[in-house]
Amino acid sequence: MLNMAHRESQRIGGGNMEFRPDMIIWSADVTKTEIENVINSGALPYGTMIKLDRLFFERESKDFIHFCENSGYPVFCDAKIIEIPAKALAIAESYLEYRPTMLNIMAGACSTGNWTTDDINNLDALKRFAEACHDAAVRSCIVTVLTSKSDRLVDLEYGTSAIDQVLTYVKMAHHAGFTDIVCSPKEAAIIRKSHAYNNIWLNTPGVRPKGSNADDQQRITTPGQAFKNGANRVVIGRPLLAGEGPISERIANNYASIRKEIETAIKDL
Repeated sequence: MLNMAHRESQRIGGGNMEFRPDMIIWSADVTKTEIENVINSGALPYGTMIKLDRLFFERESKDFIHFCENSGYPVFCDAKIIEIPAKALAIAESYLEYRPTMLNIMAGACSTGNWTTDDINNLDALKRFAEACHDAAVRSCIVTVLTSKSDRLVDLEYGTSAIDQVLTYVKMAHHAGFTDIVCSPKEAAIIRKSHAYNNIWLNTPGVRPKGSNADDQQRITTPGQAFKNGANRVVIGRPLLAGEGPISERIANNYASIRKEIETAIKDL
């Protein structure tokens, strides 16, 4: 398993960065066998983070976390937990037992807005989640507004703009002590303007290389622009699978071009 020193080694918030494999998170919406093929073939470099979602774990054992981590590929458990506090913590513990590198929860799982009370029942669920992750040496990640939601839909749902709602959630994540957030790369640029959030890592889905299909994503930029906006990691799924041929060959080829774009972008930071 990758240790915490390795997990903390990337510089925060742009500036003097060099490319690292853990700057790219592969959103692995494929089968367990295909993921094993990619890992065993070395199509992705050692240290690339693999995102596995709740649907994957409904089909497969969480023991697969150990296989990935022990193979040198840190796991981002994309559980998107959204429940009442007691159940949210119980679900989190079922993942933390396997010590992934990162685990997330939806910002909407907030409960009381109290971040410092000694009354555990009155302590906000997000704070309790972040503390449980810290105790397990797992990065705590909060999901803000899904990148599949358009600005029009965000306004309909929240009565405000996407950026304002994201900033509300980032403030909560800061109070609760989260290490990471998920936001769109467009919002990353605004978040990075506040020095208060310099220590929070930004993980940005909604990333599409030039010429790629946007699919169901709405608030998007290119991988290079995401890093220019202040992202620490980009989450990429379908663009890595584009093309024809065996999955390991497709991923290796697409990864190389995406890496080149990112390296070019971070040279300017």
